[in-house]
Amino acid sequence: MRWYHVLLILVSSFQTISNAFSTSPITTVASPAHSISTSFAVTETARRRLLRVVNRANAESNSFKDVGYGENTGDVSGYSGYDKSSIKDLEERVTGTEAFQKLKSSKTFKSFSQGVTKATNTFSDKISPALPMKAKLQVWSNNGKSVSFVRKELGMDKLDDALLKQAKNFQFYDDYVTSQLPIWAKNELTLDDIVSQLGLRGLSGSDLTSNPNFKYYDQYLEHQALVWATKDLDLDDVLVRLDLNILPAAERLGAVNFKYYEEFVAGLMRSWMEKGTPLDDVMAKLKLDKLTGEELLKHPNYKYYKNHVKNYLRVWAFNGESLDDVAVWLGLENMQGKLLESQPNYAFLKKYWDKSTKYEEQEMLKRRITSFQVWDDLQVFRVKQSRRKNSETYKAYKHYVNLIDDYIIRLKDRGFTEDELPRMTSKNAAPDEMMEKTYIWTQMRRPEWYVKFSLGLDGLGENALKEAANFQYYEYYLRAMKAVNPTVQ
Repeated sequence: MRWYHVLLILVSSFQTISNAFSTSPITTVASPAHSISTSFAVTETARRRLLRVVNRANAESNSFKDVGYGENTGDVSGYSGYDKSSIKDLEERVTGTEAFQKLKSSKTFKSFSQGVTKATNTFSDKISPALPMKAKLQVWSNNGKSVSFVRKELGMDKLDDALLKQAKNFQFYDDYVTSQLPIWAKNELTLDDIVSQLGLRGLSGSDLTSNPNFKYYDQYLEHQALVWATKDLDLDDVLVRLDLNILPAAERLGAVNFKYYEEFVAGLMRSWMEKGTPLDDVMAKLKLDKLTGEELLKHPNYKYYKNHVKNYLRVWAFNGESLDDVAVWLGLENMQGKLLESQPNYAFLKKYWDKSTKYEEQEMLKRRITSFQVWDDLQVFRVKQSRRKNSETYKAYKHYVNLIDDYIIRLKDRGFTEDELPRMTSKNAAPDEMMEKTYIWTQMRRPEWYVKFSLGLDGLGENALKEAANFQYYEYYLRAMKAVNPTVQ
């Protein structure tokens, strides 16, 4: 029976070798409107004759960026070096399939086989320190190792949380946990699962947000909030997923997880706008369709509905939609008098009448419409110079230039850096338009930093400044400001 011992040794050796060589490198990875009988009347002005421009698509990316992962389920047998056919070949070479099958059925073989499996798993853990760190991370990931296991293997388990980021192996730890986020998302781990994985059990408030692992918690739930929005989940379902259902409505605002609920609702509203979801359906999804009066206005979800409709008002104003069409979209067609005024959406119809111009301007600023686009749309260049300054066309153009200037200066006053401010001077602007805008800046005594910024001259050295195409307008501005204020150097 000497072949019996030889066979056992070969099988044992093969299992150990296949395990040791199974590592792989980390991969990097509106229908026609009905008229409404009201006292509203629309007045056409030069400002309302602006040509409309195409909406710019909003680029949104809410995925885990720069994280490489494959179809990893933690199954070690998925390694590329493991070839099951080799076992069959080995069986045939040693004796015969029938004899081997008989051997495998014996109690002695089963006991030995189980012992080998345990031994090889232990052997894999023991040799892992000899592997390059990236290879270790991949092995741990493939084996579905927990965050706490990796933290221990990296020698960071004894460290206080506050000192975690200072550890020499923290970058490896950070890489590992970050690589698990898409895997957790794919497996739809619950909030309780994430808290357990990241060792955040029992933490809340500032204790939670100051923990080094909160970074991963935050990234995971931000991503999930957007996923839930694309799935159009029920609001109550998401409250449960975020453990907000156990809190009274008034206390939810102060909860850490309320941020993700609001991001979920914001994602829903973007989706509803893209799909053109009727406002009646939006009210139903926000649990507002059965409410009226004060009960409606005081509901915590009413603020979302209000913002949603205001977004529509801006778009409708930008597109120059008539009051009758807006009444149809608000569900107010064929209503008048007290019946009209008693409807929840009447307030928005009145806002549209009162503030349609303001909504239009806000949408233009939001879409970064330049002053030259307005100049060109209004055809200011066709108005004779002798009459231009007093024309309604020029006044509409000047009004928009001042809107841009006030908007950008206000952003700067709020702490935005010049790199973060929008550039709303067209590179293709005509010299006439640039000169008129410079006159307006001088008349309004705009600050020098703003003029340089708008002309694209900020950050230029002395020589580059003088060679720039827009330097002539800057020079005019400086001379004009010195003339109106001789103390300016």
